[in-house]
Amino acid sequence: MQQDAGLRASAGRFETTTDEPVTDLEKVLKKYKANMAPLFGTTEERIELEMMEESAEGEAPMPELSRFYKLEVEDDKAEEAAEAMAELGQVEAAYVKPGAEPPVMLDEEDAPTQDEPPVTPNFVSRQGYLDPSPTGVDARWAWARGGGRGQNVRIIDIEGAWRFTHEDLRQLQGGVVGGTQSTNIAWRNHGTAVLGEYSGDHNTFGVSGICDQARASAVSIFGGMGSAGAIRHATARLRRGDIMLLELHRPGPRHNFQSRSDQKGYIAIEWWEDDFAAILAASRRGIIVVEAAGNGAENLDDNLYQTRPSGFPTSWTNPFRRSNRDSGAIVVGAGAPPPGTHGRNHGPDRSRLDFSNYGALVDAQGWGREVTTCGYGGLQGGHEDVWYTDTFSGTSSASPIVVGAIGSLQGMARARGTAVLSPAKVRQCLRSTGAAQTDAPGRPRTQRIGNRPDLRALHRCAFGPVLKRKEFIKETVKEIEKTKERKEFIKEMKEKDRKEFKEKERKEFKEKEVKEFKEKDKDRYEKALEKRFDKQREKQFEKQAEKQREGGLTPQEDELENRLASLEAMVGELTHFIASELRPDLAQGAQDYAEDYDDPEAAAQMAKDEKDEKDVEGF
Repeated sequence: MQQDAGLRASAGRFETTTDEPVTDLEKVLKKYKANMAPLFGTTEERIELEMMEESAEGEAPMPELSRFYKLEVEDDKAEEAAEAMAELGQVEAAYVKPGAEPPVMLDEEDAPTQDEPPVTPNFVSRQGYLDPSPTGVDARWAWARGGGRGQNVRIIDIEGAWRFTHEDLRQLQGGVVGGTQSTNIAWRNHGTAVLGEYSGDHNTFGVSGICDQARASAVSIFGGMGSAGAIRHATARLRRGDIMLLELHRPGPRHNFQSRSDQKGYIAIEWWEDDFAAILAASRRGIIVVEAAGNGAENLDDNLYQTRPSGFPTSWTNPFRRSNRDSGAIVVGAGAPPPGTHGRNHGPDRSRLDFSNYGALVDAQGWGREVTTCGYGGLQGGHEDVWYTDTFSGTSSASPIVVGAIGSLQGMARARGTAVLSPAKVRQCLRSTGAAQTDAPGRPRTQRIGNRPDLRALHRCAFGPVLKRKEFIKETVKEIEKTKERKEFIKEMKEKDRKEFKEKERKEFKEKEVKEFKEKDKDRYEKALEKRFDKQREKQFEKQAEKQREGGLTPQEDELENRLASLEAMVGELTHFIASELRPDLAQGAQDYAEDYDDPEAAAQMAKDEKDEKDVEGF
C-alpha cells in the first residue's frame, strides 16, 4: 500500500484513516472473490507497535511491514486481480510471486532402499564435511571447546516439512512452531536431511550434527503462512545471535518466473520485496539469516536483475547488488566436495558446482554434493524414521553446513560470556577466512561462491588467536597474578576509603545533627515565646485595667512597665541560645529599670524617647 494510504483491512474492518474512499478497492475484491489481510500480523496497529519496539532494541530502523498485504484469490485469476489492484490509488504495487521450492538436486540414488538393518551403523566417517579444513569445517575442533556444539543457540529452518520422529533427531528438537507441514514426501525428506546436518544427535549410530546442542525448530511456509510470513513468524521466536535458515528458492525472470524441473533460472528469495523486508527486519534484530543462493546456475550480478519487474513498487532496487540495499542475510553457494568422496567426482574441491548461482552477493560455500545425513533412504532404507542418505545436494545441502559452523561459533561466544556475533561480523569473518574457492573447467573462481568455512579460523576472527597449551597456561598465570594484584589493591583502597569516609561521615553527621537540632529547637522556642508573650500581655492588660480603676499608674507608665516585663521574660528565654559569658545580667537590668521607675520624671522622659524612636522607624 501507499505510505499515506492509512488502510485498515483487519479484524473485520475495511476502512482508511484518511478521507480516501475504499469503494473501488472493495469492488475489486468482490469481483475476484478475493480476501485481503495484513501480511505480517493480525492488525496494522499490532504490526506498527512491534516495529516500534524492535526499532528500539534493534541495530537500525525497521522496514514498514504494516504496508504489506496478501490477497487470497484463485490461481487463474491472480494475475488479473493484481493488475486491477495496481491501478488503485491506495496501492503502491501488486505482484504475483511464483511458488517457492526446495533448492535440492535429486539423484536416482536418493530413492529409498528396502533393507533395514537391525541396528543402524555409525555413518560419521562418511560425513567429510565435519573434518579439518580444507576438507570440512573442522567441527571436532570446535566440539572440544566450551559451547562448540551450539549450546544455548536457537535455529529455525524455514521450508515445507520435516520428520521430527527420526531416530537421529530426538534431542533438543523444538518441532514445527509455525505453519502447517506439507504432506509431500519430497518436502519432508528435504527438511529431515537439512536438520541432520547441523542437528543430528551425537550417539553411536547414524550421523552427528555440527551443532547438535543448539535447539532446532521449524516453520512451514504452508497453511497460509507464505515465505515472508514464515520469516516474520520465526523472527518473533528468535533472539539476537540466533540463526534462521531459508531453505527456499523460486523461479526468477530468466524464464519469465516459470517453474522448471531443472531449476534453471531459480534465484534467492530476497529479490522479492516482501521477502526482502522480512529478512531485513530479522537481520536488524541481530538474527543471523542464512539464505540459499539457489540452484538456477545464474550470475546474480547480471543486469537482468537490475530491471524492475511489472507490479513491483517504483522504489524497488535490486538487492543482489548490496550497493543498492542489503538485507543483512548470509547467502550460500554450492561447492564441490573433495574428489573421490563416496567414490564419485564432481570437479576440483571447493570449485563451483555447475548448478549453483554465483556473484558478489554470495558470502560462503558448503558441500553441494555427497552430503551424508538423515532422510531419503538411499544409504539406509526400511522405516522412514531410520532413513539415511549420502547424496543430499544443492544449495540445500550447502546452507546447513554454514548454519552449523555459525551455530558452533555463537555457542562458543555465549560460553565465553562475550556478546554474540552480529550478522555483519559473521559475514565479515566468513568472507575473510576459510578454505578458498578453486577453479574448475568453465567455472573459474571469479564466479564467486565464497570460501568453505573453517571453524578454527572463524574463532580467531571472532575472538582473537588461540594460544598453544604452554602459552595459554603462561598467559593464564599472568592474568591470575594481575587479577590478584588488582583485587589486593582494590581491597586496600576500599579499606582506606572506608576509614576516611567513616571519619568524615561521622564528623559531618555530627555537625549536621547539631545544626538541625538547634534549628528545630530554635523554631520550637520562638513559637513557645510568642505564646508566652501573648499570655503575659493579656495578664498585664488585666492588671493595668485594675490599677487604673484603683487610681494607680498613668496609662503611659503602665504600658512601659508591661513592655519591660515582657522584654525581660523574652530575654530570659533566649539565653538558652547565648553562651554563658555573653549573657546579660538580668538582675542588674531589673535594678536599673526599677531605679528609673522610682523617678517619675525619668520614666516619663523614657516613654517620650521611646515614642520618638518609633516615629523615626516608621518614617
